[in-house]
Amino acid sequence: MASFYVLTTRAVAAGGLHADLGIQYYLARATAGGAVPLVDFEHGWNTAHWYLSALMYQVAGGNATGWLFLWGRSGLLMGAAAVLVIAWRRRLPVVWLAALVPTWMLLTAIPHNKYATATVWVAILLPVWGQRTSTGRALRVGGAATVWWFHVELAVLLAIGTAIYDLFGAEGGWAARLRTAAHAPLGLVIGAATQVAVYAGLGLPAGEVLSQIVSDSAVTEVGPLFGYPLLEPNTIRMAVYPASLLLPFVPLVWRRLSGDTRLIACCHLALALIAIRRPGDGHVGSAGTLLALLLVLTARDLSASDLAARVRGVRPSPAVLITGLGGAIWYAVGLGAGFRVESLVAIVALVVVALASVVTADRLAPREVALSLGAVAAAVALVLIGTANHLRLTIGADDALGETMAIAEAVRADIDACVGSAREAWVVTSPLTLYDELALTNPTRIVAFWYNLENQADELAETMRAGEIPAIVQVTSWPAAMAPLVPVIEAEFEVCAETPVPAVNRRVTIWRWVGP
Repeated sequence: MASFYVLTTRAVAAGGLHADLGIQYYLARATAGGAVPLVDFEHGWNTAHWYLSALMYQVAGGNATGWLFLWGRSGLLMGAAAVLVIAWRRRLPVVWLAALVPTWMLLTAIPHNKYATATVWVAILLPVWGQRTSTGRALRVGGAATVWWFHVELAVLLAIGTAIYDLFGAEGGWAARLRTAAHAPLGLVIGAATQVAVYAGLGLPAGEVLSQIVSDSAVTEVGPLFGYPLLEPNTIRMAVYPASLLLPFVPLVWRRLSGDTRLIACCHLALALIAIRRPGDGHVGSAGTLLALLLVLTARDLSASDLAARVRGVRPSPAVLITGLGGAIWYAVGLGAGFRVESLVAIVALVVVALASVVTADRLAPREVALSLGAVAAAVALVLIGTANHLRLTIGADDALGETMAIAEAVRADIDACVGSAREAWVVTSPLTLYDELALTNPTRIVAFWYNLENQADELAETMRAGEIPAIVQVTSWPAAMAPLVPVIEAEFEVCAETPVPAVNRRVTIWRWVGP
């Protein structure tokens, strides 16, 4: 007789949404129903964002699965479209476009439409458009004001990044730079003022609007979570990301970057607050939405410059080595201040270190090659060490066969004593290769454990009470979906053996059926 295994799936129900997703879905539904939203400052979500989410809710007909699909995919599509616009405006040759696509797919993560904002912002402001100065200033003001209505945090960070570019990356005298640099912050003021005015017209006092946007922030309750793993990153993206923040500001590199690449570098630097405040691959992916663009466009700018000739012209000497060591120390200090200082002041330190390099670039001209090579060497070393450690930890943590062997060796005698020659036992939850290693037969139809396993709870409870599951090998804590079955297990089974497995940080419990 054939064996059948339960492999059910179901659409995401509204009740299955939780945490950030729950906030998004609930407020999208409330907004679609006529509620007037304000802001969730911890995430930067502001009024216009809720109306966009409400539109997705209505397009999906209120279905949570459809809304979730639109909510997640819209950001990816917006980001990809913006990348193509940037590539088109830069007139990237096919070879560089071929490099950009896989790099963007590997290093960029846009979980939803919020994080497409930075790429769209850059696509609109790129100096390569050749717009008149007045047009560029209007775009800065209007763009910052518009983004404020969608995402407060990103509007502030991107306005700061753009102002940094206008001051330190653009051409022209300081007076003209200062005037231009004021336009993105001005846009923030206009965005905030119009929001206060609109809500005042709806009957919400200005003071209450501002307090909800700023002083009553959820950030004060949740707080930052510092501690970026510079030398033992969790992913390849996390290994590459820190080096990308200061590398464009190395004098030898900065001098050879085009205006649009400098704009991307400055906005990318400003977004680092996201990853500094809450380290982790998700936040690094969100902060690094410009990472792939920056790397590829920087490589293209440098390939078309005199960089190779300048580097070949360097002759090793004690002075060059000492100067190079100084560049490496400068780079290490910058990243140490930015990622290891447990304070939001860390982003300020990182920006100051980057701009100090830019401001002093002219004075460093006679020694810029040695200094820059030292900084680049430190950046490469950081990436290589981080990547090597990540691979080492991944291989060690993902050794499924080794994990199985360690558990099997530790519990083999207990299995023989508790299960006997029948060799029937249900392994909960993994590694499932224990079935083969311990010569066990699964007495149930359940192999994989999923969030709605409780749908089979009644069937499994009957099976347990009938004694059709002689033993359960509990390798991890009970899955949440098994909660309805735990009382049945405790009533129908007894603990036959409990064995620690220090090698894999597990404690295996063998339950034997004894009946009611």
